[in-house]
Amino acid sequence: MPSRTSSRPEDPAEAAAPARLGPATIRDRIAAFGMLDGMKDATQAQKSLRLALVGFSNADIAAMLQTTPQVVSQNLYEERRKVAGKKPVRKTRAAPAE
Repeated sequence: MPSRTSSRPEDPAEAAAPARLGPATIRDRIAAFGMLDGMKDATQAQKSLRLALVGFSNADIAAMLQTTPQVVSQNLYEERRKVAGKKPVRKTRAAPAE
């Protein structure tokens, strides 16, 4: 009879291993959704920044917030500028010459 392999670690020390780098696990995502649930009045940019601060990649954040990694990147840029006390740079049209 072939042996079954389990995705669960058998050693309790492995289960309590320090955070690892790489793609988010299902446990990471569950914890993130719990955190986001408490941020109901926050903007998408604020949520993006919080998730980035705890270590999620732009792709992971985009998947959780149902947007694109490019939008997440722009949100992070603007939020970090706000935190630094600078206004985000906005492209505006030049006023027509008279």
